[in-house]
Amino acid sequence: MAIPLEAVLLYDATPVSGERDRGKQPVRDLPERALVAQARTGDFAAFEELVRRYRNDVFRLSYHFVRNREDAWDLSQEVFIKAHRSLSRFRGEAQFKTWLLRITANQCKDALKKRRLRTVAFDERLQSEATSGAIGPDRALQAKETGEAINEAIQGLSHKHRTAFVLREFEGLSYEEMAQAMECSLGTVMSRLHHARKKLRKRLIQLGVAEGSTDA
Repeated sequence: MAIPLEAVLLYDATPVSGERDRGKQPVRDLPERALVAQARTGDFAAFEELVRRYRNDVFRLSYHFVRNREDAWDLSQEVFIKAHRSLSRFRGEAQFKTWLLRITANQCKDALKKRRLRTVAFDERLQSEATSGAIGPDRALQAKETGEAINEAIQGLSHKHRTAFVLREFEGLSYEEMAQAMECSLGTVMSRLHHARKKLRKRLIQLGVAEGSTDA
């Protein structure tokens, strides 16, 4: 079966040299705006560089939603294929990364709705610490249970509240960038983030991970 041309953007193991045309500035040295402009003219090297710069951000956000590495990898590919096909509609009003994360959030929402993916509560960092012996078995078990409780609480949020929380707490976006990625007003962003944190705290108290009253 033939591999779609778009798939090469992520599967090609050959590093992007950026020196395919003598006299042109290497793509790795170009600013984002110039890369996008060249990619829109059909320059695959420019788009491959955009993929290289932001693939980890797209994968990380996808993973926060689906909690499965293989599903997150598949979604990441779908995001970049969709982004490549939609380049002509990118107006440059937001940063390219912000636009990509908006596509990612929507793609994850559709995937979870269509496939009813099972979310997996799993904290790889904690598992790594436990395996390496950096912390004792009792501490490792407690940390693992805490991580699972936090993941469960995050997965229990609605899509809009989870998106707000993940973009702020895990991706580190500013409120302005969040508003662009979520296509809503700054006030809506702050409201969703406030409610997300409030619901998370209440759920963590119910799970015995945090202290306090659920009435707060």
